[in-house]
Amino acid sequence: MTTTCSNAVFRGSAGLIVAFSLATAAGASEITPQEKKLIPLAKQEGEIITLSSLFQDKTVRALEDGFRKRYGLGPDFKYTNIRKGTGPTISTARQEIKAGRITFDVIVVPGGGFFHGAAEAGAFLPLDSGQWKYHEANAKKANALFEYPHFVIASSYTFQPIWNATCPGMENVNITSYADILDPKYKGKTIASDITKSVSYATTILALQEAGFDVEAMWKKQKAQDPLVAFRTEPKMQMVINCERPIDMWNLVGRAYQSIEKEPSLAKKLRWGTYKEGQVLLNRQTAVMKGAPHPNAGKLFIEFLLSKEGLDIVAEREASLITYREGYTAPESVQKYLIDLSKVKVLGVKSEVEAYKQFKELRQRWRTVFQ
Repeated sequence: MTTTCSNAVFRGSAGLIVAFSLATAAGASEITPQEKKLIPLAKQEGEIITLSSLFQDKTVRALEDGFRKRYGLGPDFKYTNIRKGTGPTISTARQEIKAGRITFDVIVVPGGGFFHGAAEAGAFLPLDSGQWKYHEANAKKANALFEYPHFVIASSYTFQPIWNATCPGMENVNITSYADILDPKYKGKTIASDITKSVSYATTILALQEAGFDVEAMWKKQKAQDPLVAFRTEPKMQMVINCERPIDMWNLVGRAYQSIEKEPSLAKKLRWGTYKEGQVLLNRQTAVMKGAPHPNAGKLFIEFLLSKEGLDIVAEREASLITYREGYTAPESVQKYLIDLSKVKVLGVKSEVEAYKQFKELRQRWRTVFQ
């Protein structure tokens, strides 16, 4: 991606503005010839296994049900998801590629450098997609990294500030910039995301740095707040809910949505915002592994993730969906949780491929401040 994608990029294309502001494309639910070829082969394989940093159990079950119904795979078709953080997901894939023993079919994770390298090494099966054509033009306009037919983009997301307005001292909080969240008055109230354990956090920092933001000054101010250093978004969200740490600089609004879904009273407590310095867009690439135990089911599952039906399920269960699909509208129930990128400054790393080479040095600098 480019260092910055100005708002004009998104406003300048009818496809992007519709996709990001959430209108259903005519014929979006049609099953393509490519999908029709894969259905009997996937049904014979009887199972799909994904390695992903995203899908929670509730999403997996909904995807399983939707996948069966869309393609008539029957009630015995099984979907298993292995869920890990971004870094561990990529590490697992690398280890299995090196060992020459693949135990999963599809990988879904943000990791441009990994996907580029794995594609060059011949680690992925080529796709013949009927659904990707609805995404490709907008992905190109956003300079998002994909290398069809080897890998494409399933969806994207961004980290936002989230806080609990009912915790002591949080009644009138409104976070619209990093300066707001780094205020010394929030000492003992904040969470610092551990960039050493997450590709997503490291990519976000790198994009901010490339855009001219002084990340080391930010880290020093964070450190002075005596933050709790944490990694996973779910436990961080629970800390916010419990007032243990009522402000999280980087979380997913989808986690707030999931918490409110379980406990509706939280709708009066949880708040979220965007950063005027820019929102870093993180692309979740996806591919089918060469040597996958269920390769045709894997190819068909990627088609499902790119379809309106698949996107609707992810949007409704995760509420952290940004898609490049032309003319897509998310279900009304979650639209208020989804960011409208036409109204914010969008940032991205200069090169998703080269970003990985900078993570080691970036993480060492972070450790110097926090450890």
